[in-house]
Parts: sequence; C-alpha cells; structure tokens
Amino acid sequence: MNIDANVQKILFALLGRWKLLVVFLLIGVLLGYVYTEHFTTQTYTSSVLYLAQAVDSKDEMSSEQNDGKSDVRVSNTSKMNYVQHMMATYIQLMSTNEFYQTVADDLNKQFGSGYSAGTIKGATAIEAVEDTAMFKITITSTNGDVAYNIAHQLEITVPRYMRNMNDGLVKATVADKAVKAGAAESKGYPKKCAIGGIAGMLLAGAYVVLRTLFDVRIRSSDELTDKYNIPVLGSIPSFEAKNSAIQTVTNTSKKGEEDKKNG
Repeated sequence: MNIDANVQKILFALLGRWKLLVVFLLIGVLLGYVYTEHFTTQTYTSSVLYLAQAVDSKDEMSSEQNDGKSDVRVSNTSKMNYVQHMMATYIQLMSTNEFYQTVADDLNKQFGSGYSAGTIKGATAIEAVEDTAMFKITITSTNGDVAYNIAHQLEITVPRYMRNMNDGLVKATVADKAVKAGAAESKGYPKKCAIGGIAGMLLAGAYVVLRTLFDVRIRSSDELTDKYNIPVLGSIPSFEAKNSAIQTVTNTSKKGEEDKKNG
C-alpha cells in the first residue's frame, strides 16, 4: 500500500472515530479545569520600572579629538548606547546571591521580618526593555503584601546598589513605582482547559492512527488485490446473516401455526 493510500486510510479512520475524539477532548478539558482549580495557586505581582542613565561625572566616557589636544564629551546617544551595552552586565549583577542578600537585609531591617535571600530571588524576575535603557523587576508571590513590600524595597536598594557597583558611572532611577496588586492573577482556566482538550484529542487520535496502521486484517477484495496484486476469483458469502434470517422466518411461521391451532 502506498503512502497516499495510508494517509487516506488514516483520515477515514479518524473521521469514523470522531465521537471518540470528541469524548477525549471533553475529558481533557475537564481534567484541565480540575487541575487548575485544585493545583494552581493564585499569585500577586508587583513591579518596578527603572531607567538607567550614564552620568560620566568624571569624564570617563569622553573621547579624544583627532588633534590629541582636547577631550570632547560623548553625545547623549553614545551614553545611551553604552548603557544598553552594559545592561546585561548590570542585570546579571542583580541576579547574584550577594545582591539578594542585600535586599533581604534592607527589608528585614525595615520591617523586622525574616526574609531570606533565596526567597526573594525565587520571587524575582528581571528583564530588559528591548531597544531601551530601561529594565523591569517583577515580584511574584502568593501574598500581595509580600510582593509589594519587596518591590517597594527594590526602589531603594537597586539605585544604591548600581551606584556602588560602577562608582556612579551609571545610575538607575525609578520610572514607574511599585503598586500593590488589588487582586490575584487569573488562574488561566481557558488556556489550561484548551491545553487539556488538545492533549486529550491528540491522545485519542494517536490511538486511532496506531490501531489503523497495525491492523493487518483484509476487509475486502479490493484490499486483497491492492496489497498482494493477485486477482480474486470468488468470495464466500456470509451465511451467518442468511441463516439468522431463515431462522427468524421459521420461528415466525411456527408461531403463526400455533396461533391458528390455539385459535
């Protein structure tokens, strides 16, 4: 059997078992809902947006003119390019255990709490805003107050940390302050139910396809000719259905005769 015939056979098999596909799709949707309801924890997020700027108070970024006699301060565009170039380095520095320990110490000193560097690190995500000199730090927690308190502390700690790390060459200012989340993030029912439904339908489809491909039974004379390339001289009719019909007619006749005798 050629490839086209196999594909056609699979398509017909899938269409013939569409009810099975629908059932598994619904089961997948149901499982996605149950998983989301019982195993997904609601979270709160609070974020801070920063703008990084090159200060160059010591003329460390100045460039020398061709005549070698004087220095010319670099343009604002060059400063922006420098900050963008260094952004990955600063983000990496703010991903170290030392940085998060600093945040934890500041936070614990302010609130008298017991936050650990690992807890804060696990709740923090830092990303650069593409094609800008800005970066965003997002805190995610199961407690809205915790998310806001950490984000608010970062408004103070991050600018100081960057200033100390680069000797004031690049400073970070808060462009958008942290806001306490008024409600938890959505559990994402539609997305997870859709994933469950698709997974269920794919599982059922895989079962139908595999069963079709590994089914070697010959169901018609056309399949026999196509597979073995030999002519079919004749076929044995199915007597089971005929015998069943004959038996039904016989039983009906006998019943009629008995009714006449009894009548």
